Amino acid sequence: MTAAAPSFLSRLHTRSRYLAGVSCLPRRLTLAATVAVSLLVALSQPGVAQDRPAPPTALLADGVTFDGEVLIATGHVEVVQGATRLTASRISYDQSTGALSIDGPIRLTQSDTDAVVLASEAELDTELRNGILTSARLVIDRQMQLASARLDVVDGRYLRLQKSVASTCEVCAERPVPVWEIRAKEIVHDSEARQLYFTNAQFRILDVPVAWLPHLRVPDPTLKRANGFLIPEFRTDSTLGSGIVVPYFITLGEHRDLTVSPYLATNTRTLNLRYRQAFANGDLELNGAVSSDETRDGLRAYLFAEGQWEIGQGLNLGLDLRAASDIAYLADYGIDDGDYLTSKATLSRFAAWEALDAQLTYSRSLRASDAVIEDMLPFLVGEFSYQRALEVPGLPGQLSFGLSASTSYRDSEEDIEGYDVVRLGVETRWRGGMVFGPGLKLDSTVAVFADGYIQQQNSAYEDQIGRLTGEAETRLSWPLLRQTSTGASQLLEPMLQLGWSDTRGGSVPNTDSRFVEFDEGNLLTLARFPGADRRETGLTAAAGLKFSHFGSRAEYGLTLGRVLHLDETEAYSDSSGLSTSQSDWLLAAAVQLDTGLAFHARALIDASAEVTKWETRLDYMRPRYSIGTSYAYLIADPAEDRERPINEFGFDGDLRLARNWSATLQYLYDFSENEETRAGFGVKYQNECTRISFGLSRRYWDTESLDPTTRVSFSVGFGAFGANSGEKRTGTCAF
Repeated sequence: MTAAAPSFLSRLHTRSRYLAGVSCLPRRLTLAATVAVSLLVALSQPGVAQDRPAPPTALLADGVTFDGEVLIATGHVEVVQGATRLTASRISYDQSTGALSIDGPIRLTQSDTDAVVLASEAELDTELRNGILTSARLVIDRQMQLASARLDVVDGRYLRLQKSVASTCEVCAERPVPVWEIRAKEIVHDSEARQLYFTNAQFRILDVPVAWLPHLRVPDPTLKRANGFLIPEFRTDSTLGSGIVVPYFITLGEHRDLTVSPYLATNTRTLNLRYRQAFANGDLELNGAVSSDETRDGLRAYLFAEGQWEIGQGLNLGLDLRAASDIAYLADYGIDDGDYLTSKATLSRFAAWEALDAQLTYSRSLRASDAVIEDMLPFLVGEFSYQRALEVPGLPGQLSFGLSASTSYRDSEEDIEGYDVVRLGVETRWRGGMVFGPGLKLDSTVAVFADGYIQQQNSAYEDQIGRLTGEAETRLSWPLLRQTSTGASQLLEPMLQLGWSDTRGGSVPNTDSRFVEFDEGNLLTLARFPGADRRETGLTAAAGLKFSHFGSRAEYGLTLGRVLHLDETEAYSDSSGLSTSQSDWLLAAAVQLDTGLAFHARALIDASAEVTKWETRLDYMRPRYSIGTSYAYLIADPAEDRERPINEFGFDGDLRLARNWSATLQYLYDFSENEETRAGFGVKYQNECTRISFGLSRRYWDTESLDPTTRVSFSVGFGAFGANSGEKRTGTCAF
């Protein structure tokens, strides 16, 4: 048999034992405190057994009276139990009837949650699991507030509000009407399921009814993940037509979810899917879609998969897999505008004295011009690198060794055009440095590389090739530091480098070292090629000058340098700036001011003062707006598959139009083709309860597989949109 539940009065006596530490209170007052705390438990911790021992309780009041039947506490009544606090102006307990009355203003809070209950009066039964609060308001997570003339507590779990209104909008004296609200005949809050149920719900915008629903269920703000619709988006596309995207979020347990987003337009029927799963050691996200549209026959689709896992021993495994049904699908649907569809699997580990990095890449060209030579392009490329540093007793400097490997495969079976190659390499390197004299700094490096190649389908080279490369270099610099009268630091550093390298063995095709970036990072080094198929040979020298300024209001720097080759440089492409015995001049500059102005530029200038490569970026960032411009120029170079020069200008900006209004702008122009590449404009309004966005963009590309496309998007969302960390909250009163 089950033991009968203790009576209300006996339960109070039982609990009073836990209040013995409050010796300053009369015993009857302690009982009243327990009654008040029981109310707290019923409202703020529904479902907790009533006979469970309560933590120590304190009751404070300006005055207490007891006539043998009724105990009354008045004046700034405050009851505290653990994390829960109840304040009221008066508490009355009738011992003969068990009636408990509380006069407001009543405020119920709990320090470990963000829920607040406010009311003017409360009447509860002896079990404290059912009762009535009048002129009540419930605030959940400081985001959603529900107001009602009457709030019923039912079974210690449900809060039922009659003829109530709910909104997440801020209400102030200047704007007493929220941007949106839901008025309902009844709202029930299930505190265990953390759900809100509306009956005869009327949705209003600026107090104008716009929709009616007989029943509506929404999660309360404390529930971070719940099944339901997300913000829809209206789209107009010159290729796909006009339509709407309606996302629906589905939870699949604690660590998985699925978002299903049908996209219905005049020229397409598309189902978008996103799947996410969190693991104890990583995470996985899948994005994909299946489409039936009027631009192609049959179904079109794409799938992206991204994941990252820690697999033990300090190793990190990464996946970035991408596939599409045709070369135009991603651009048609605004998913990706890249020229290549690249999938990668990576394995890495980095520690103080060790570095391991492996990568397997599958690449597919999305250029229509590459369709006829696609089988001649390497579709599978693998790279592996392992480096470990050692400290050898008695040997100055640092010794390191490394292992490396690379491979590439092509679909073509043709000789030369379809060659495949595998490379295995081992290397050892010693680095040392010293400072002498008036602060001169000398750094030296000696390295040996051994590489073995196995090749197929390339009659121009031997099938098996071994190569041995030795190199030595030394760098001399003189950093001169001074302090200005304003407290800024300035560094002037002239630099010289002398290097030698020689490779013995057979010749190999250039697979991994075609694109060379000559910049301030490799000005004073022999490692200018990105891969192992090509290395510096012969005697080289380099000179440079570096100036830096570090102040409280400004930071800027300038680097100037040039490389001298005493032997042939045919391994470099024309646009690299290193193809002649005297390289192009390298000029790099950077400026950062406390006013928000930032400037970065890098240029290569040949012997005839012609610019062969130039890239620059100028940004100006202020509290209300930020603007940026960029310019890129690069000469044509068939060795890098560039038949025409790159000559592009870009502009982008963000502007806060008002407190809750913002706008964005993007513009790209191609001077080589004398036409725009892309343009876009967007406007967004967002406060704590409403988000409205509008976007207009146009892509000007006109190729065999892609047509110029104009897109218009519009979305309206109502909910709780909290400010980011450190961001000032913007409310409805600033509408």
